[in-house]
Amino acid sequence: MAVGFASYEIARSGLFVNERGLYVTGHNISNVNTPGYVRQQAMITDGSYQSNPNEYGMYQLGLGADIQQIRQIRHTFLDNTYRQENTTLGYWETRNKTFQDIQAILGEPMGSGLQGVMNQFWNSWQELSKEPDSLTARALVRQNGEAFVQKVNHVGTQLDKLQDDLNSEIQVRIDEVNQITEQIRKMNISILKTEVSGDGANDYRDQRNSLIDRLTKLVSADVVEMQDGQLDITLGGYFIVSKGESTKLYAGERSPGEIFNVPKIAGTNIEVSIKSGIIKGLMESRGEVAGVKGSIGNGTPNTKADIAFAVDISNTSASYLANVKSSIANYVDELKRAGIDYNLRLITFGNNVISNNNYGKDEISLANAIPALPTADAGNNFGGAAGVIEALEGISNYTSTNRYALVFTGESIEGNGGTAITDAIGYINRLNNLGVKASVVTDNAYFNAGNPGAEVGWSAVTSGTGGILYDINTAAGNYTGLMTSIGSDVRYDMNREVGVVPESNNIISDLRRRLNGLVNIMTREVNYLHSGGKTYDNKPGSDFFTAIDSQYPIEMGNIKLNDNLQDLNRITASLSGANGDNTNALNIANLRNVPALADAAGDLSIDDYYQSIILIVGYNGSDAQRISENQSKLVQSADSSRQAIMGVSMDEEMTNMMKYKFAYDASARTLNVIDEMIDTIISKMGLVGR
Repeated sequence: MAVGFASYEIARSGLFVNERGLYVTGHNISNVNTPGYVRQQAMITDGSYQSNPNEYGMYQLGLGADIQQIRQIRHTFLDNTYRQENTTLGYWETRNKTFQDIQAILGEPMGSGLQGVMNQFWNSWQELSKEPDSLTARALVRQNGEAFVQKVNHVGTQLDKLQDDLNSEIQVRIDEVNQITEQIRKMNISILKTEVSGDGANDYRDQRNSLIDRLTKLVSADVVEMQDGQLDITLGGYFIVSKGESTKLYAGERSPGEIFNVPKIAGTNIEVSIKSGIIKGLMESRGEVAGVKGSIGNGTPNTKADIAFAVDISNTSASYLANVKSSIANYVDELKRAGIDYNLRLITFGNNVISNNNYGKDEISLANAIPALPTADAGNNFGGAAGVIEALEGISNYTSTNRYALVFTGESIEGNGGTAITDAIGYINRLNNLGVKASVVTDNAYFNAGNPGAEVGWSAVTSGTGGILYDINTAAGNYTGLMTSIGSDVRYDMNREVGVVPESNNIISDLRRRLNGLVNIMTREVNYLHSGGKTYDNKPGSDFFTAIDSQYPIEMGNIKLNDNLQDLNRITASLSGANGDNTNALNIANLRNVPALADAAGDLSIDDYYQSIILIVGYNGSDAQRISENQSKLVQSADSSRQAIMGVSMDEEMTNMMKYKFAYDASARTLNVIDEMIDTIISKMGLVGR
């Protein structure tokens, strides 16, 4: 070591860098329990060098050590992994919580759920069938009917409240996102101001990273750090943070009139697409639907039917037209008994469409509009440019997605002797695009083949659209029965449509659709039988259940017993009205086992359909719990991996403390040695020989 004043600088630098190392170690130890804190490390580098010449060339003398930077020890890849898994965890935790709440509301299978109330209701009808004249048995029927109504309405109220709570929580979580992005915006500015001057902003970065961890649990945001240390954060393709600026979200309806909120960009009507996280879980738990009263998407049964009578009035007989005119009322009576909200239309046609009018619920005017005598308009153009299908396509005011066309004709598809049709796919596609199920009342000779023989039969159209074929040659005396049967087929078809709920990720809205479908079909089927029976005093029966608000179908929260059932004699146990006749009571009791609904598995009874609902809730709830637990372990694993790098290790810090302490002592000792050497030079050199 050269003896000179430069040696003091070497020793001083050793004191300085080791002192700073002790500062960093102490800072780490002090923050060992601080949430989100990332351990820091003093990066020590060698100092500058002094170059000196000699006879062999140049040589360098080191002038000590220096602090290059105080850096954070973290792993960006592990941070991204943790945040991705954390987003998924937030999504599944939210769904799991919702299923737990639903299971508590339903109280199945061990609690006092709807199944027990339904069993008591069916059993009371069974008891009434044993004593059809007993007022006690009738009182039990009414009592259990009232218990069923109360339970159904109570479940509906609880599901409504749960949906409202989830909708409110979406607002709260959106506000939380705004608070986080505003804080990140401020942190971006603070970090830039600090680091642009050469200082470190490690603690600011810790706070910002903790905010990002929380943000990514709420929403599936993409985070990118710029070269200047600031962050850009995008959500659904839109910037919510861009360096020193942030864009707020707000909770607004997807479309005017809706009551359920979705996240939107402030100052616009643009909905932000969120793929995962707590907010996405809340939206799917509540249901990504409008939420307005009467909304089919949120569970209100679609019991409306738009029905078009398409009557061929050419090349036919007056008796045929008379049969159709006189029996339409029977068809409508069947719809009324089934509780179907219908809208009637009439299309008359021959070679061309002659009329296309909407009659609403006025079946009398519709029947009167059918001519008593056939026209001279020969032929039948069902699907051509002037055909019935074009008339259906021209209707712009359909009242429902349940659309039926009932075609009455004694001729083949294109009219006897018309152009051969070898491909009915075009007709079927046009009807399916309209959502129209076409049923045909025609000569059974044209069921499978037309005239001429190369022409396809009407069965191609009916089977391709979900309709049914009926024989037009039914005797006049049996025509009313035929029309009743056609109306009954519409009833069964609509029951199946109400019961089938397409698979989706929505939880409560889909559950409401299934439960309301069950309640609506069960009550309408009970009403159908009850209104067809006879009271104790041999009078026509009436509906057993009615809607609280007649503007909407019977569903959870909109069901009550018919007020006239306060008179127990109005309960219909009989079909004939004879004393001891229990036929109607037995029919109602057996409804629980009659296939009346449908789902993806096929036709189901009322009890089986409810059990399938419980199975769906149980399976999906178990699935959500399992995935949530597994995802929690993945998040813990990812966090453990990054904590192993960024977390403070007391063992490591104690080792560093000892290392810096001994190095500091050694530097101090070096300073003392240099001081002694200088003292020797100053005080003792030059004294020899004195």
